[in-house]
Amino acid sequence: MQNGTQIPESRKCEPAEYEYKKTSYAELFEVLQSLRKHEIFCDVKLETDDKKIIFAHKVVLASASPYFHAMFTNFAEKNYDLVTMRQLNSTCLQLLVNFIYSGEIVITEKNVQDLLSAANLLQLQEVKDACCDFLETQLCSTKLYRV
Repeated sequence: MQNGTQIPESRKCEPAEYEYKKTSYAELFEVLQSLRKHEIFCDVKLETDDKKIIFAHKVVLASASPYFHAMFTNFAEKNYDLVTMRQLNSTCLQLLVNFIYSGEIVITEKNVQDLLSAANLLQLQEVKDACCDFLETQLCSTKLYRV
């Protein structure tokens, strides 16, 4: 209102809205990985047959893997903080958990067979595809790998 005049209805400001969407979650996952490595807020310990323990957050594992999602929602493991992982060696499980948190994995001639099997069990399709891509690049007339 200026000098006793009113602002016409048509000139009043409408409530503004601005939607921002973050396009990269890399920083978030770096923080989660750091929390995991320092065993902060971890609510599950994955124990392998060789008795190695890998700390993690159930919600992160479940968000990346249908296997873990089913485990932590439909089975008794949802109430456990220690889960024994059969059929997986600790090296592969560590690589796959790191992948879930970072989106990165190193596939080699030495680990590809075990990784492919473990990724299949944990239903990590991206890792399965990456293993298959790696194997395809390794195939040539002089090399054949048995998977």
